[in-house]
Amino acid sequence: MMTGKEGSATMRLVEIHPARRGIGGTGRLPYSKPHMQRAILLSLLTNAPSIIVNPAWSSEAEKLFTAARQFGLDVLHDEASKLIVSGVGRSLRAGRAPVPVAGSAFNFRTLAALACLSSHETVIEGDTSMFARPVREHMGFIGDLGGRFEDVSDSRRLRVRIHGSRRLGGRTTVDTRHSSQVLTAVLLVAPLARRAIRVDCTDDPVGQGYVDLTLQMMREQGAVVEQDGRSFTITPSAYQSRIHRVASDFTALSYLAGAVATADHGEIAVAGYQRSSLSSEAEFFEVLEALGVRAEHDRVSGELRLRRTSPGSASIEIDGGNIPTVVPTLAAIAPFVEAKVTLRNAAQVNNHKCPRISVMIGELRRMGCAIEPTYGADGEVDGFATAGRQAPAGGVTVDSHGDHRIFLSLATAALGARRPTSIEGVQHLHASFPDYLEVMEGLGVRVVTGHTRVQVAN
Repeated sequence: MMTGKEGSATMRLVEIHPARRGIGGTGRLPYSKPHMQRAILLSLLTNAPSIIVNPAWSSEAEKLFTAARQFGLDVLHDEASKLIVSGVGRSLRAGRAPVPVAGSAFNFRTLAALACLSSHETVIEGDTSMFARPVREHMGFIGDLGGRFEDVSDSRRLRVRIHGSRRLGGRTTVDTRHSSQVLTAVLLVAPLARRAIRVDCTDDPVGQGYVDLTLQMMREQGAVVEQDGRSFTITPSAYQSRIHRVASDFTALSYLAGAVATADHGEIAVAGYQRSSLSSEAEFFEVLEALGVRAEHDRVSGELRLRRTSPGSASIEIDGGNIPTVVPTLAAIAPFVEAKVTLRNAAQVNNHKCPRISVMIGELRRMGCAIEPTYGADGEVDGFATAGRQAPAGGVTVDSHGDHRIFLSLATAALGARRPTSIEGVQHLHASFPDYLEVMEGLGVRVVTGHTRVQVAN
């Protein structure tokens, strides 16, 4: 929102108070965005009705759903806990209007892949934030498989025009060093190509758990995918109708688990937690245990209890390669752990809405945390290191850099500071955890909303 003064903007702030009295109670979490995104896309690519149970309506999922409807997805029944839709299979057509994705690279990449199946021209359009993301340079698969790609961006929008092919198929190489999203995009559409598709990966995919999720959901609907090392061969087939049961969002869980780690004391319960088969989720629970946060899940009631214990050792090494979405949360937790904590192999996290590791290190330092970057063989920041439990001062205003995960992670660290911390960017919570502030207040956290700050451009 612009003020009357040209070049200035009103920034929305939330003040998070230290949890000196501890936290306690029961909270609820949103359902999984990765599961929901794939359920939407697979439902569109199925030429029959599909059911999505526990739909997860983050802003990115809503935009993807709107785009899927533009491609032909039809809504048959819509209620809070169940969505019934009918897809169009190969008969995709987005129409003449551009398909908007705002700032979601996942949506941009997957919708670009969908457009390859259409015999009509499709324009995919993102906002200015997309220029800082490695998106355009990884569109080579379109030409490799028989489509055509044109960059028609202007100064305000990243925009591409795609001409699909009725004879889609062939072989392509996907760069998987920094993201697995392009691989996921190609895999999802490949069964509906007219000819077999082979996808070769440049490296072992980062975020392997999300690739595994894609493959699992595809195979459950009848896709034939063979894997040989870093290569995938997909045989033409049709997706079968399915009931998609969306799991709980373990990345959202990381902020509640982080609160247990950073608050002075406390134990909380998460109602109705539904675990998934994601290897990333299983790995995250192992990391939590090592850091001294125990999670006990009652499969009958669905309740998940989180309580603080002692770290597994005096020095903890974490590989962040398969858990990219929780790396910012782990950076927030690390200064409050009674152990040396080092996380590496997460350079890809810097290719999201902002350079997340570098931003977290900078903002945590402003709060008074002692946290250092680690570097990979190429000299790029690939993680962080801390040297033991700290008591940062807080009492400052920190910036989420327009990134919902940065906001949530900084709020996690603020609970352990000595003084209240103000965080800019509450308006971005709709991207993953819209009810976060209400959930935290229910657990005993004092949250002061309504502050604004005028920022004047230089």
